Amino acid sequence: MTKKKILVVDDNEYLLRAWERILKNEDCTYVMTTNPQAALHYLEEEGADILISDIVMPQIDGFDLIQRAQRFGTNMRIVLTTGYTCDFGRIKLDMAAQSIHVLLKPYNDIDQIEKFVKRLIAEDPTLEDSDDLSIKKPNDVNIHVWSL
Repeated sequence: MTKKKILVVDDNEYLLRAWERILKNEDCTYVMTTNPQAALHYLEEEGADILISDIVMPQIDGFDLIQRAQRFGTNMRIVLTTGYTCDFGRIKLDMAAQSIHVLLKPYNDIDQIEKFVKRLIAEDPTLEDSDDLSIKKPNDVNIHVWSL
């Protein structure tokens, strides 16, 4: 089995270092960037199995990033992170997997984040059933909100 490729995008370098600490012990390859444009270039050139992105970023926000990223990977799993109240009505997916996970900041329990990531990498089918809140949008996008 090939290792999952994970791309993490966040304008906060401190949070990127936290994600690196989480992912370095997983059976995956990962790339970190503070630049959403660089993330899109990476997706076009290399692709990714999982995209983890902050929502509130300068230049391109997380909603726009995932909209543009769909051109490069229709089976990519998506995790958005935010510390703000967001309008999830902006999420529009043309992807086969119509499901997005949202991790709320601040992160309270790194052990729980690590378990979440393990389940995400393993494609655990029960992951969608154990979130804190699910939102079903009219266009069949399932949004799973986590406070970990």
